[in-house]
Amino acid sequence: MNTHAAVAAAEALEARRPIALVHVVALRGLDGLAPGFHAIYAPATALDASFGPPELDAQIEFEAAESLRTGEPSVQTYAPDGTRTTARTQAHLRVFIDPIVPIPRLIIVGAGHTAQPLAHFGALLEFETWVIDDRADYASTERFPMADRVVAAPMDEFLGALKIDPATYIVLVTRAHRFDEEALRQVLGSPASYIGMIGSRRRVHIVRQTLLAEGYAAEAFRNVYAPIGLDIGSRTPAEIALAIAAEIVNVRRGGPALHLSLGEFRPPQRAPTPTG
Repeated sequence: MNTHAAVAAAEALEARRPIALVHVVALRGLDGLAPGFHAIYAPATALDASFGPPELDAQIEFEAAESLRTGEPSVQTYAPDGTRTTARTQAHLRVFIDPIVPIPRLIIVGAGHTAQPLAHFGALLEFETWVIDDRADYASTERFPMADRVVAAPMDEFLGALKIDPATYIVLVTRAHRFDEEALRQVLGSPASYIGMIGSRRRVHIVRQTLLAEGYAAEAFRNVYAPIGLDIGSRTPAEIALAIAAEIVNVRRGGPALHLSLGEFRPPQRAPTPTG
């Protein structure tokens, strides 16, 4: 990786801004290109350098966007018109697409019994894990040695100032429904990929209706999962934390597992098609 690519990658990670670095691996029959780093793809601005034919640029942009979605690098070989080909063709371009994506961040709001095992799962799943509670005796590094950051502060103020991006996953497991509801107000409509709120089906339905009556749009609930977790029959704090962690992975990876969440928050899921 050359200096420009390394600096761009470091800046993107610092800003939690996803980009893809596109390197030319090999080519034949295309002028103006040489092996090595060539372009940066960013969702907001597309490629910052052209590979030549517009059709080729469009296909590379598509593959770069897909690489950012999956987080997986890829090697692709194209003909000048952007179609897939092999190195045996007379004119071709082979590129290595390297996605630079922010570390996923798990924000656990509430430092009670469920939060402790959930923070463990967050660390095991390689999330940057934060825990926030307004009670200093609960929000402590002694209780959460596995967390990257533990904050004792008013939860609404903390969430109101939090910079939320699509790599943010938020879990609301405070000590009382009113705190969960207020926390939800602070993050509702944000670009977070996941906002999970604990509570019974009746309670979360009431919260949704209350916020709709206050003027929040139904679309703002698109990333809200409540009741929280996958349906694994969990009862203990550790089992509930496991159900939450599994749901976060399911959302992040686009899995087929069924949520406990009310269908009114998002379109109902289809059950997985049996195989074998």
